[in-house]
Amino acid sequence: MAEVFFSCQPIFDNELHHWGSELLFREGLENKFPSVDEDTATSRILSANFLSSANRNADIRYIVSFGESSLLNEIPLAMPSQHLIISVTDDCLPSQELVSKLRSYRSEGYRILMDSKAMDNEWRRHLELVDIFSISMERSNPADWEETITQFSQQVFLARKVETQEELAAAQGYGFALFQGYFFEKPQVVRTDDVAPSVMSLLDVCIIINRTPDDIDTLTKIISKDVSLLYKVIASANILAKTKKNKISNPRQAVVYLGVQSLRRLVSLLIMSNLNHQHAAQLQSVSLTRATFLSSLTLDSEQFNQDEGFIVGAFSMLDVMLSKPMADIIGLLDLSPDVKRALVARSGVYGHLLSLCHDIEHANWNGLLHWCNQLKLNDKAVLKEYEQARDSTSDITSSMQV
Repeated sequence: MAEVFFSCQPIFDNELHHWGSELLFREGLENKFPSVDEDTATSRILSANFLSSANRNADIRYIVSFGESSLLNEIPLAMPSQHLIISVTDDCLPSQELVSKLRSYRSEGYRILMDSKAMDNEWRRHLELVDIFSISMERSNPADWEETITQFSQQVFLARKVETQEELAAAQGYGFALFQGYFFEKPQVVRTDDVAPSVMSLLDVCIIINRTPDDIDTLTKIISKDVSLLYKVIASANILAKTKKNKISNPRQAVVYLGVQSLRRLVSLLIMSNLNHQHAAQLQSVSLTRATFLSSLTLDSEQFNQDEGFIVGAFSMLDVMLSKPMADIIGLLDLSPDVKRALVARSGVYGHLLSLCHDIEHANWNGLLHWCNQLKLNDKAVLKEYEQARDSTSDITSSMQV
């Protein structure tokens, strides 16, 4: 489990309503600029913020910076266009490939942001690609931009580093539409926890995608063995789903829905994000043991099926891994009410099964007998199944450690 820090600075519209926020990777709570490269920083922001948080407002946009490598590898497409504004970093040059890629992003509904320096450098021949220009009030007088804003009437202009009421009024008067700066609110450094998937799991998925992209069964099997990867794949599929009619709650559904291209983008993002992350090995081992155990059981209950049993076990430790309430975490996933009740409140058949797992793990044999009686299970057979699940998990996790 790794701490991820990012600066979150709000952006306001002309009516001073919250329009969105800019996310910037930071080294710690002191708001230090990162020592990692741009692509790694971007990937960690996306992994921690988009794929591990259920608290997004559907109307809020996030500006995230992308370097050339991330843009060419189509990393932005792993995130929904309604939430993401693509900020092109200043070191990107307008190669034919990159220009083509930006056109493609715009056709998919993404908006492109560039610094106003683009008007005077190599990008000046491609300004039709830009939806938002950002201009620092620290370096400019708003009056200097009145003619330019009129000329580029189809684009939106963002005034950065607005420090006073006078600067705000001047920027509004000369046609700026978006505003950011200490006058409104100082940037907050947000700390979150992100659990990195095993590098070996990610590489295995890459290999299968490249060799046999139609092998859904093998892809599903690999993803199901890594709790963090499983969570992020299902979360990504639900984020990208256009409507709630797309009920995505198990690994196979998520793999089929995402398809090869989206899965490749997601894995690329996670590999870059994974650099230098610590692994929550013990917690993942417990989760995978529970998942394997619950999916091996046969219960005389209409409320139980093995696929959902696997998900309940796999996600049962996410609140500990991410240091967040379970209700917030699973809010991002379109799980069945029975699964949600089990994970949040330990109620229902799946909740009783989680309590059974807990009692086995803590050698509470009275608890084991109690839950076996409740669930009409043979206690000796249950212990044997659990031991087999633990041995199977041990083999899997030992082969995945990097």
